[in-house]
Amino acid sequence: MLEIFMYPVSGIMKLWHILFAQFFDSSLAWLVAIVFLVITIRSFIAPLNWLSVKSGRIGALMRPEKVALDARLKEATTVEEAMEILTAQKELRERFKFNPAVGCLPIFIIMPMFLGLYQVVLRASREGNSDHVGLLNPADVAAFRTTLLNGVPITDFAREHKELVIPILVLALLFTVLNMVITLYRSYLTTQFDKKFNRRMLWFTVLLIFLVPWLLWSTAMNAPIPVAIIYYWGWTYLYTLIQTVVYELILRRRYPLPEEVHAFRRETIGRWRSKEEKRKKKARSGKEAKKQAKAKRKENMRIVAEARKQLKSNSQQEAQKEAE
Repeated sequence: MLEIFMYPVSGIMKLWHILFAQFFDSSLAWLVAIVFLVITIRSFIAPLNWLSVKSGRIGALMRPEKVALDARLKEATTVEEAMEILTAQKELRERFKFNPAVGCLPIFIIMPMFLGLYQVVLRASREGNSDHVGLLNPADVAAFRTTLLNGVPITDFAREHKELVIPILVLALLFTVLNMVITLYRSYLTTQFDKKFNRRMLWFTVLLIFLVPWLLWSTAMNAPIPVAIIYYWGWTYLYTLIQTVVYELILRRRYPLPEEVHAFRRETIGRWRSKEEKRKKKARSGKEAKKQAKAKRKENMRIVAEARKQLKSNSQQEAQKEAE
């Protein structure tokens, strides 16, 4: 299956090599082709990354109002009241032009491109490989395997050339950590701390800041990873860092976080910290109180479902009238 994604990636790599071979020797042409392969692919999917980042920021901007409406909806006691709140929620999404699916879609396009890019470099570097790699013919693969980086074949294992690999790897890890720190800070400013899932995702990101560099270092120093992959890591993580910085500057300029968002985050931190006290109070409450709360939630769900049904019916009737 990965072969499907290798064809466009290898085609781009081959075109860059043909171009740069007019100006440089074969080794340097392949090294520069890898750099421009990273730039080309990452630039192609950059707009999709931006859509995801933008969607997340818009979701954060509308969150204070959305949470307030959600709280009101949970307390709705009549169908009419629920319909009014549901309409307000729809108007809120339309006002911010928010589509939650936009934030999820890019990953389904980005990941295949990343896999194709990684597989082309890896398979072309694999010792003994004389077959086609995507659109790279055996002659291209053989020429690629003769490429030298500071006198070291890029198909050699990284662990055998630590004096060359370690500086590149350290830079790659530095780029990665800086990128993750910027992303973490952005997430912290918009995290709803009283939601367990959101809070745990933030803690997981903190863990990754320490875990990812360790994993990459261990892989490079112990696994059979070609020098070409380390070289690829350095450039792709540099590109990712630059992209993250640019996105952060655009967000601060076009979609700055107002004081309402910061105040909301501080409120959620307060609610999270007081959760333990609420848990104790809930434990002290009797069975009758729990039974009443359950009945109240069930009635609220019935009311909201009826309101959604009524709004859908009204929308269909309006569409029918317009058609007539």
